[in-house]
Amino acid sequence: MKRTSILDLARLLSLNPSTISRALNGHPDISDETRERVRTAAATFQYRPNLQARYFRNKNSGLIALILPEMNMFFVPGLMNGVNEALKNSDKSVIIFISDNDPEREKEIIGHCLSWMVEGVLISLSDSTNTLSHLMPLKEAGIPVLLLDKIIESPDFSTLSIDDSDAARLAVTHLTNKGLKAILGIFGHENLIMTRQRMDGFKDALHQSNISFSGYDTLTLNTQDNFEQNLENRLRSTPYDALFVMSDELLMLSLPVIQKLQLYPASLKIVCISDGTLPHRIYPPVTHILHSGFDIGKSGAILLLEMMKGQTITFHKKLSVSLQIAEPNP
Repeated sequence: MKRTSILDLARLLSLNPSTISRALNGHPDISDETRERVRTAAATFQYRPNLQARYFRNKNSGLIALILPEMNMFFVPGLMNGVNEALKNSDKSVIIFISDNDPEREKEIIGHCLSWMVEGVLISLSDSTNTLSHLMPLKEAGIPVLLLDKIIESPDFSTLSIDDSDAARLAVTHLTNKGLKAILGIFGHENLIMTRQRMDGFKDALHQSNISFSGYDTLTLNTQDNFEQNLENRLRSTPYDALFVMSDELLMLSLPVIQKLQLYPASLKIVCISDGTLPHRIYPPVTHILHSGFDIGKSGAILLLEMMKGQTITFHKKLSVSLQIAEPNP
């Protein structure tokens, strides 16, 4: 079936092609009646804009790329919804890429972004990415880039995240203020900048409460194969009275062990950094530092739209987080 073009709509409605184009783009010079006629015909005959033609005519494709390291049940769906919310009243559409936490795949996706003539890029880096050199072709092409959540700060690219160190410090201080001192910290991959920053906040909160830090009191997820067994061994051998968990994914991995040993809430307090969904699916609910994927996505998309208007100053913006106390009173 032949693809319907603007010329086809123009012949059908006895209008100029330029009138059809302006009507489809909501131009104020076109009457409401004509806009409605054009949009009805476009829907009836399944007209779709030719992005390549649009790009070469207007030097824009209307596409924003969202590059994510993975799909999961937590944070990422909220982030995607936030981006969509910010763009729904604009003339931009989002195209989503998944890098599978692979820096090489991330590089390939950047190539696709250049080939598909995207107007802007939102990217959350893979766990193993340690350089931003692969993003330079986007910068050289004049395509705005904003790093979200999993970031590397650089003078070349703007970022939007939370203060990971401060979030962990706030969480652990909540525990130490309750007089808890035997605290096990559960962290993600050591090569992730986010992990190192949240580890710094964990250590700092202990130091401020005059609690000595020992590497034994941290468990790091470098491989999932032995994580649950390692956690069970640690909790059986050491009388911890609290856990700090740096993410929803790690809390989900930890829960089977905690439930098996029947530690929560009888003898173990838990605080985590979370997008706020999982802590309320547990009974009793878990106190957490609210780190909203929706807020990151929506704020990031709004900032990128501003960057696409010509903003060139590099910035490193941090969204605030809050302590959500959900645990039962003693």
